[in-house]
Amino acid sequence: MTAFESRLKEAPDGSLYVRAPAKLNLFLHITGRKDDGYHVLESLFAFTKLGDLLNFKAAEDFTLTVAGANADAAANIPVEENLVFKAAQLLAKAAGKTPSGALTLDKNLPLAAGLGGGSSDAAAALIGLNHLWDCGLSEGDLLALSLKIGADVPSCLAAEPQIVRGIGEKLQRVQLPWSAGVVMVNPGKPVSTPDVFKGFKSFREARGLPPFDVSITDLNKVVEDISMLDVLTSNSLQDPACQLCPEIMEVERFLRLNSQQELLRMSGSGATVFALYHDKQAAEAVAHRVRQHAPNWWVMADEIG
Repeated sequence: MTAFESRLKEAPDGSLYVRAPAKLNLFLHITGRKDDGYHVLESLFAFTKLGDLLNFKAAEDFTLTVAGANADAAANIPVEENLVFKAAQLLAKAAGKTPSGALTLDKNLPLAAGLGGGSSDAAAALIGLNHLWDCGLSEGDLLALSLKIGADVPSCLAAEPQIVRGIGEKLQRVQLPWSAGVVMVNPGKPVSTPDVFKGFKSFREARGLPPFDVSITDLNKVVEDISMLDVLTSNSLQDPACQLCPEIMEVERFLRLNSQQELLRMSGSGATVFALYHDKQAAEAVAHRVRQHAPNWWVMADEIG
C-alpha cells in the first residue's frame, strides 16, 4: 500500500472513504512569473484533520452526488466542472478504464475560499478511484496526473506539510516541530483568484515595491516555531485580496481583538482567514465566539501538525 492509499478508510457499511482536508497557506510568496502567465510561488502548505469527505461505493454506472453544508453552492456548478468529476475522467483515460462507482462528496468547505477544497476533493478522488478501479498507478503517476487538474492538487495527495514551489509541481515535505489548533473563518464572499493576482501586480507597482518576493534561504529558521513564521513570512496576496473584499479585514479585526492567536493570516487568495492557537480546545472556544458575533460567517475549528 502506498502512502497515498493509506488515506483510504473503510466506512461501517463497507464502502470506502477518503478525507479531503482544508489546505492552509501558512505563508505565500510570489517569486516570479512564467512566459505563459502562470505565477511562480513559494508557500508552506499545512492541512487540517477534517474538511470534505469523499465516499466510494462500487456500482456499474458512474455517479457523483454532492451533499453537506455547502452542497447548495456546489450545485450551481455543472457536474462536468466539478474537480472530482474531472479527476475521474482523467484517471479513467490514463488507466484505460470505464468510469464506474457511486461517489458522494460531503462538501463542508466553502468554495473559492483559499482553502484548496476543490483540489483536495480531486486528490481524494484520484486516491479512491485508483483503488476502486484497480488501476495500479504509482504515486509518481498520480502526481503527474494531478498537475493536469490544478496546481494545488499534487500537494493535496499526501495532505502533509510541504514547501510548494514553481506553479505547484515542486514539493518538499516538511516536518513541523509544533502542532496547533486552528480557526478558519470565511465571510461568505468568494474572491476571484485571477483578479487577486492582477491586484498583486498593481498593488506593488502603486507602492514602488519590487515586482516579486525573494525566495527564502533558511527554511529551518522559518518553520522552527510559529513566532518565526509570523515574523519572517507573509501572504503577499492578502493586501490585494482585501482591496477586492474588505470583509477579509473585518474577520481579521474580530479575531485579533477577541483572541490571543499565535498567527493570523489569510489563506491562499482568500477570502478565508485563519488563526493558530496552542491547541484545538482554544480554537473551538474562539470559533464559538465567532458564531455568536457573525452567524452568517462560515467558521471551522480544527488542528494541524
